[in-house]
Amino acid sequence: MQDAGMASTCSLAALSAVLLEIYRLAREESLSRFHQTVLECLRPMLPFDKAWWGRAAQGEGGPHEHSSFLFGLPESYVDDWKAIRHQDVTVARVHAKPGVAVVVNMQASDATDGLRWLGQRHDIGELLCVICTDGVTQLSDHLALYRRPDAVAFTPAECELLACLMPHLAAAVSLNQFRTLQTLRLSLDSHEQRLALAVCDGMGVLQSAEPAFVDLLLSEWPEWSGPALPASVRPQGYQGRRLQIEAKQINDLYLLTARFHCAMAQLSSRENDVARLFGQGLTYKEIARQLGMSPHTVRHHIRSIYTKLGISGKAGIAHLLHQRPPMS
Repeated sequence: MQDAGMASTCSLAALSAVLLEIYRLAREESLSRFHQTVLECLRPMLPFDKAWWGRAAQGEGGPHEHSSFLFGLPESYVDDWKAIRHQDVTVARVHAKPGVAVVVNMQASDATDGLRWLGQRHDIGELLCVICTDGVTQLSDHLALYRRPDAVAFTPAECELLACLMPHLAAAVSLNQFRTLQTLRLSLDSHEQRLALAVCDGMGVLQSAEPAFVDLLLSEWPEWSGPALPASVRPQGYQGRRLQIEAKQINDLYLLTARFHCAMAQLSSRENDVARLFGQGLTYKEIARQLGMSPHTVRHHIRSIYTKLGISGKAGIAHLLHQRPPMS
């Protein structure tokens, strides 16, 4: 009994150390390296040869992958799995009991033909899989660990260990994404702090988003409810009359940067100078004298400003000069 108690204490200490390392990596590792580094951290405690870590949404015909990280597997693996997923009993088992890890022998004699083909094609014997579903977005994080056909079988203790780890892994993914957004924000110049940031996948489903990003989308599409981006917005970016969204791809995810268009940005440098002085109350002659141009040229610039901005009168220009995006 004493030996069993000491072993249990050692296991808890090892689990605690791994969890601390995972959260450290979530804070410090880059978005592009995070999944790889975390899986390498897990292998000494829970040995495996290959892995598939992803995020999916349940839809018609089963789960639809929104992001995937493959460890020791070729990129073709996901397409191979999609070809036989209707024969993969793992899907039904893990979705029937979210948070419970299941073991499936992909090359067992009673395995489906498709699953056995997938295992033989990628040199996989057993898999250990668990999902963790977000109660708000209904997106599910899944992790499947694979062992070769000649490896030792997964044990009940290893099933319990992965089940305990999975909620922490899902939380660490979100933490890493938000940390990436914060780092990006700090790298921006001070005058760009009205930006709002988010992470989405290639299908346009938001993985993480600042509240201000959601506010920006609602200002343009009041009926939007998420988690997918509005239909007119592509993960590669968006240019509207009022809203601009830029994207930077990292692996199979996109970092999104949203901002309101500044109306004054439509003006030339000289038109901006004229608009600024006119909005401050200066007359045509005073503006002409200060900028070294004729009153006729000032009048021409102001007519152009009215046309471009769709306004009339000094009060309209003054309003745009002091206008701030709602998220500031």
